[in-house]
Amino acid sequence: MGKIAELFGRLRNVKHIKVIAFAAVLVLVLGVYFLCASCADETTPEVKEPTYSDYCSNMQAQIEKIVSEISGVGSASVVISWDKSVTASSFGGGVTENPQATGAIIVCDGGGSTKVKLDVMYAVSTLLNLSIEKIMVYPK
Repeated sequence: MGKIAELFGRLRNVKHIKVIAFAAVLVLVLGVYFLCASCADETTPEVKEPTYSDYCSNMQAQIEKIVSEISGVGSASVVISWDKSVTASSFGGGVTENPQATGAIIVCDGGGSTKVKLDVMYAVSTLLNLSIEKIMVYPK
């Protein structure tokens, strides 16, 4: 204990010890902060915002999958036409792309049946917020 007391005694005699101690603690804290920040950048995967094309492709694939699962449809192929409207965002002042479906054509095994046509048209109408007149269903 004598050596520790002697060390503290010497430190009390140093001029501006509080300033030196504060600077040392500040350097330590900043060092730890920047070290952790650089590690986080390397381990965090880059998150890419979905593009207009990604959205349209994913929506078309989802609709093709769900339509194929409707009773009587069988396999289905879906083509959706899109209108890309661009709007200014009030949050952050950026510009966003809002793809809007303008029509859809579905070709499926059960497309000759009136019931299947109506079921598919109503399902696609609901998913894309389209009127029934803009959706066509044909047999394969």
